[in-house]
Amino acid sequence: MNEEYYVHDVIAAMEKIAPAELACEWDRTGFAVGDVAEKVRGVLLALDCNMAAVDKAVEEGANMIITHHPLLFDPLEQVDFRTPRGAILRKLIRNDISLFSAHTNLDKTNPGVNQALASAIGLVMQISLENVEVGLCGSVGQESTTFFDLAKTVKEKLGASGLILNTDQDREVSRVFVQGGAFDEESIPALKLYRVDCVVTGEMKHHHMIELEDAGIAVIVAGHEVTERIVLPSLREQLLHKLPNLPITVFSGHKW
Repeated sequence: MNEEYYVHDVIAAMEKIAPAELACEWDRTGFAVGDVAEKVRGVLLALDCNMAAVDKAVEEGANMIITHHPLLFDPLEQVDFRTPRGAILRKLIRNDISLFSAHTNLDKTNPGVNQALASAIGLVMQISLENVEVGLCGSVGQESTTFFDLAKTVKEKLGASGLILNTDQDREVSRVFVQGGAFDEESIPALKLYRVDCVVTGEMKHHHMIELEDAGIAVIVAGHEVTERIVLPSLREQLLHKLPNLPITVFSGHKW
C-alpha cells in the first residue's frame, strides 16, 4: 500500500530542498493557495502557474502545483475573474489545487537551478564564486572548446528556439559561468576577477553584454524559460527521494 502524503508533507520536503531563508528579501515564495491538510493525489512541477499548467494538473488528477515563479508576486487588491490571474485563482480553488513556489531559494540552493543548467551543458568542477549570490562557474568537459561549439551545445541541450550572442568572433573557452533566468549585473566584477571566458544565461541587458564583450567575456543568452525549466526533472528526483511513490508530473510549459 502506497504511503499517503499531505500538502504539508510536500511543503516540508520542499523546505529541505530549497530552504525559505535562502530567498531574496524581495521575493514571494512558499505556500500561496490551498489547504495544507489536504491529501495529495499528485503534484505538477512547472516553471509558471499559468492556465496551461492548471489545465494539465486537472488532466493529470494532480491537486498540488509547485512552480519556480510565484503567481502572487505583487499584492492583490481584488480577485477579478476576468483577469488572467483572477481566472487562474478561480480554477485553482474550484479544483481544490494547492499552489507552492520556490523561486530565488531554488536558484541559490545546491543542487538547484544553476547546478542543473551547468550539468545540462556539460560543465564539470562546478564552484560558486566569491561575492556572487546566484550562479556558478564550471569548466567544459575537455581542456577547452570554442565559443560557437558551446553555443550549439547550449541550444541543443536546453531546447532553445534561438540564441543571442554578444560577439561574432569565435574563440576558445574553458571557464564558463552560468546564471539561469535573468543575469545579475552585480556578478560582473567577479567574472572579470576570475577571468571567466563565457557567460551562459537566460536574459541580459544590452549594455551589460557590451561591457562583458569589452572585458573579453563572451555571452550566450538562451532565454529565461529554457535556462530555468531545466531544473524541473532534477527537482522531481529530489522530491521522490524524500517522498517515494508520490505521483509527480513535470510540465514543460505548453499544452502539447
